[in-house]
Amino acid sequence: MYPVDNRNIWINNHVNNRNYGYDYKRKKLKKVIKDLVYENASICDEISLNQEKLLIVREQCKFLTKKLKTFEPQIDVSAASVNTTVKKATPRKKATTNGVKPKPRRPAAKHKKKIIEVQEPITSGNVTIYNFGEIVYDTPFYYSDCAIYPAGYYASRTYAHFRNIFSKCTYHCKVIKAGSSPRFEIMDHDKHFKVTGLSTDECHSHLISLINKLLGAEDLIPANRNGDRFFGLTLPSVRLKLQEAPESKFCTGYIPLELQPDNHESELKAESDPAVSFEGLHNTLNRFRSRH
Repeated sequence: MYPVDNRNIWINNHVNNRNYGYDYKRKKLKKVIKDLVYENASICDEISLNQEKLLIVREQCKFLTKKLKTFEPQIDVSAASVNTTVKKATPRKKATTNGVKPKPRRPAAKHKKKIIEVQEPITSGNVTIYNFGEIVYDTPFYYSDCAIYPAGYYASRTYAHFRNIFSKCTYHCKVIKAGSSPRFEIMDHDKHFKVTGLSTDECHSHLISLINKLLGAEDLIPANRNGDRFFGLTLPSVRLKLQEAPESKFCTGYIPLELQPDNHESELKAESDPAVSFEGLHNTLNRFRSRH
């Protein structure tokens, strides 16, 4: 048992004084901090001593290198450069067999992108094809069931001007490679109108909306998802040309166009649609005016 005096001290410290536990922790932390300060000071002193030693060693190394250069023999740099020139190895000639020289090997052909080039522009109706581009079959976004979207495809179409429907305008249509999905672009010849989208329908609908604003009606000329047709990608000549490329066989979702000319008549008739044809647009407007 504790004596009476010690018992009273313990009671006063632990029962009456509620902050006794915090005071004890504070003193303990204070001691730890003081030890860390002393330890940090000693480490700093050790680092400063090592730095001084390092500087002395560096100065000694510089002094020794200067002394070494004075005792080394001087070398003629020009003579050394002449003697150390490396001769190019001449290719060894192959031995002839029975007096017949072996045929030289052909250099390995570099891998080239299979781009369907057009020597001269191909015109079909209001569409002129300048470049068929390169077929991308690794991702399904570069083809649909009725059209292939080759990267680098470039064509132009004559249609109504976006500011004056009574005058013709040449629109340049391009398919741009942009990673896993292509980007489509329509731009007029003077570069005053330019629209880029994720699909041909998106670009074409924007152009048709401007034409409808000029006519004073929002849906007088419906787009009817004619973006592929406006770009010329559904033309029989374009589809057959793209189908000739071996890469088209790997476009699994694409349905090839048959070679029978009877199947091409519907597509050729669709070229007179007012959303893609300048003449078809004005024929529709004339019929609309005659009714009203």
